[in-house]
Amino acid sequence: MAQEGADWTKDLLDRLDHYIDVVRSNTTDRLVKVARILVYGVIALILGSMAGIIALIALIRVLDIVLPREVWLPYMLLGAIFLVAGMFAWSKKSAPAAKTGEV
Repeated sequence: MAQEGADWTKDLLDRLDHYIDVVRSNTTDRLVKVARILVYGVIALILGSMAGIIALIALIRVLDIVLPREVWLPYMLLGAIFLVAGMFAWSKKSAPAAKTGEV
């Protein structure tokens, strides 16, 4: 009889432990994954911005060496390239959908 009571309590504790693990895996583990994605995303954004700025500075330096004029020519050339890219992106944007029934 004492053996059956021990199995009953062991089964109850195992079942309770299983439900606690399920709740933890559905809540805490998912939050940890979201937090990791946010942190690594911010780090990647910062490093990508730094790399882009350094690449732009290097491109201006290289163009300053390659082109025989003053430094204004690389600035003007890159400004024209960014202007054309911006105009292209602006032409591809779509207008927001109009809401019906509102004034």
